[in-house]
Amino acid sequence: MKSYLKKSTWSAAIAVLLLSGLSGCASKDALPEHAKNQFVTEFYAYVGYVKEVEFKSYVGEATLGGAAIGALEAVDGNSDEMFVAALIGGAIAGIFTAAVEGNRTGYEYALNAIDGDRVLAIVEDSDAVTGDCVLVRVAGDVFITPVDHAECEDPYLYDYVPETTQ
Repeated sequence: MKSYLKKSTWSAAIAVLLLSGLSGCASKDALPEHAKNQFVTEFYAYVGYVKEVEFKSYVGEATLGGAAIGALEAVDGNSDEMFVAALIGGAIAGIFTAAVEGNRTGYEYALNAIDGDRVLAIVEDSDAVTGDCVLVRVAGDVFITPVDHAECEDPYLYDYVPETTQ
């Protein structure tokens, strides 16, 4: 009976992991939840420059916290055990935080909107280069998409005009 319970527990755990992975793939391009009820604006712009920036990392704080927790967990042992527990706790917390944070590199875009405005936007991806015509969409998050240069010359060519009703 115990063998059957172990097998079914492992099967259930594997099924949950597979389903959670698949659900992440299914909603990959969906808007985030905080994008609901947002004012959305779009405009065309030329990219003035793209500069790489580094986002803040919390690995140091997590490592320190993990080391403190590890040391406190081993407080009833000798000082060698506390030291080893602090090292292990710090390493686990630091590695986990680094894995969750992922790539900390971002890009600052200087955008020259075709209506004359100058805008700075900081995004995660570098899809456009200096001189490109881009469509900028601000909807909670900022999306910069390279488009054909003709879009910047006549940006309202493809605007949606609703039919009039009488």
